[in-house]
Amino acid sequence: MKKPITAIGEKSLIRDFIKPYFNAKDDPAGVGDDCAMVNFGEKIALLSTDRVPSDLTAFKLGILSFYGLGDYLARLNLSDIAACGGQAVGLLLNLGLPSDITYDDVQALCHGFGGCAERHGATVLGGDVTSACELSISATSIGKVVSGQVLTRRGARPGDSIFISRPLGLTPTAFRVFLGKLEPQFSADSLALLRRQFTDMQPMLTLGQSLGASGQCGACMDNTDGIGQSLSELSEASKCAFVVHSAALRVSPVVEQLNRAVGTRPLDMIFDGGADFSLVGTLRGTWTNESASARFNHPLELIGVVESGKGVWLDNGQKIPLAFHGWNYLSDHSK
Repeated sequence: MKKPITAIGEKSLIRDFIKPYFNAKDDPAGVGDDCAMVNFGEKIALLSTDRVPSDLTAFKLGILSFYGLGDYLARLNLSDIAACGGQAVGLLLNLGLPSDITYDDVQALCHGFGGCAERHGATVLGGDVTSACELSISATSIGKVVSGQVLTRRGARPGDSIFISRPLGLTPTAFRVFLGKLEPQFSADSLALLRRQFTDMQPMLTLGQSLGASGQCGACMDNTDGIGQSLSELSEASKCAFVVHSAALRVSPVVEQLNRAVGTRPLDMIFDGGADFSLVGTLRGTWTNESASARFNHPLELIGVVESGKGVWLDNGQKIPLAFHGWNYLSDHSK
C-alpha cells in the first residue's frame, strides 16, 4: 500500500528523498541549505525560492492586506539571502491568480512586493503570471556573497555558542492569541507588539553580512518554522548536539501573560512554530549577550552551547530532549 504524503511530512520528504536524490554527494552548495550557491570565483551567487500559501494565517485574520501579503512574500524570500550572509540583488515574482481577484488587489500585492525589494536594495527582475484555482504566490531571491564569507547550516562545532537575533516566543504567542480570539485579555500595546510579528519583521541582511564577514559564525539559518525546528535542522546539518540552557532564556512579559491565560509553561511556547525572519546560529567560542551584541552591532541572545552528539537538548540542571512543535507542511503532525 502506497503511503500518503501526510504520513511522511515536509521535513522527512526533504531529508530522506529530495536531498539525497538531488544532492547525493552532500555538496554544501546544493539542496539542503537556505540557498543554493553557484561559485563564480571571488563571488558566490545565492538562489532561493519560497511560496506564501493563500491561507496564510495573518492574511486570513486580516492582519495583512494584499499589500502586506506581497511585502511578506518578499521578506520571506530575502531572509534566505540574509541567512547565508549575502547581499540582496534581485527577486522574481510568480503569480497564480484566481479569476475573482480584483485588479486593485493584484496591484496592491505587487506594490508591497516591490516596495520591500527596493527597501533592501533588490530589483524585481521578472517572473510569471498565470491563472490558478486559488491565489498562489511565490518568488525567487537572488543574492551574492564574497567567496569565503558564505554562511551555511553545517559549520557548527563543539564549543560554539548558540545565538538568536530576535526575542523568543513572540510569533508563536501571536498565533495563539489571534487564532484563539484572546485579544480582550491583552492591552493595546501588547496586541500591537504581536501584530508587528507579521507586519514588521524585516530580513536581517546587514546582520547576516556582518556575521559572514567576521569569520566567527559557524552555522546560521533563518527562523521560518520555529526556533526549536531551526535548532533541530542546524544540529542535523552540523552533526552536533545543540544544548539550550534554561537559565539563559529570556521570556517576554506578553509570552508569560499568554501562558497564564491558557495554563501552559513558557517553554511550551517559546520554541513553537512561527516565522519572525530572525537569524539562529552559532559563534566560535564563548560569548555573552553584551559582547556579541557589541561585536555585531545588533542585540543577540546567547542561549546555549554546541556539544558532541546529536539532537537538541534542554539543560535545566539535567539534560533532557527539548520538546517543541514547528511548521512541518504536508504532515498530519504539522502545527
